[in-house]
Amino acid sequence: MIKFFDTHIHLTDFEGISKNALMEKLKRNGVEKCICVSAHRSDWEKVAGLAHDFPFEVIPAFGLHPWYADESNGRWKDELSEYLKEFPESLIGECGFDALKSRDKDLEEEVFKTQLELAFEYNRPLLLHMVKADLFLEHYWGRLPEKSVFHSFSGQDELLKKILKFEHYISVNKCFFKKKNAQSILEKTPLEKLFLETDAPYQSNIEDLGYVLRQVAEIKDEKAEKLGEKIYVNTMRVLIDD
Repeated sequence: MIKFFDTHIHLTDFEGISKNALMEKLKRNGVEKCICVSAHRSDWEKVAGLAHDFPFEVIPAFGLHPWYADESNGRWKDELSEYLKEFPESLIGECGFDALKSRDKDLEEEVFKTQLELAFEYNRPLLLHMVKADLFLEHYWGRLPEKSVFHSFSGQDELLKKILKFEHYISVNKCFFKKKNAQSILEKTPLEKLFLETDAPYQSNIEDLGYVLRQVAEIKDEKAEKLGEKIYVNTMRVLIDD
């Protein structure tokens, strides 16, 4: 069976299934590793619990989603720092900027800047939610950690060029292949800069990683099994082993 590394999944948001059953479902679908991301501040404790219970399978990511920037009160930065210290393998995210659903752009930027500072302080990758954020990003090119992952990439060629110029990464899920320029984007993306994700239970399902890999393999003109191994090994090297 092909091994998968799901670089973006919300394990805390699945309903009607126990955590043990959920992890069994991941295994049945070849998912050996996954990054369990946070959106709300209240997710952090749950994500930490999953990482404690399933240390081989679950890599935690602690962050505050731009939609929930108004949860940044009190000791939120100190709390986030404590989780990053407790889990040296953890990432920061998901975080970023969303111009479509922004309620307070200044607050969103303040929250993002704080998480960016922590990424450098603790030398952690960022998992980025960037929607219609081109103008926002103009202020941050060259200021992001190299290990920044643009999750659920849906941008155009110009955005991809900048991501690659600054040695960042993109991650794609099933929804990506609805884009008219999906093939063009993947043809221009080196394999070592590409990760796979589900963003389950929102944008796709756990079972969809096989579909994503097959689509990438067809565009890259490679066998799915060999391509899957390459992507898995590279994801481990970039996000975990380094």
